[in-house]
Amino acid sequence: MSLPGPIELVLRLGAAPRVGAIVMVEQAIDTYLAGYAHADDRAIALDILLRDLARLRIHEPDLDRFIGEVELYIDLLFRGLACQAA
Repeated sequence: MSLPGPIELVLRLGAAPRVGAIVMVEQAIDTYLAGYAHADDRAIALDILLRDLARLRIHEPDLDRFIGEVELYIDLLFRGLACQAA
């Protein structure tokens, strides 16, 4: 199974969290989203990341807290897209 870069990073960094790990994941998400020019495409990409995080949470329950932090960041990005659309 091939995972998007941010999800692979969550899997790698979440297992042994270290200082700055969440920032690294946030940067990976920002880079991932930069590949999508339109807000609608970015929203779909964020949905895909959330779906993949939910799957990862099932397979790696020890990452629950770290995944929750990543989901909070994705929520902020969704809110930003909603403000741009308004």
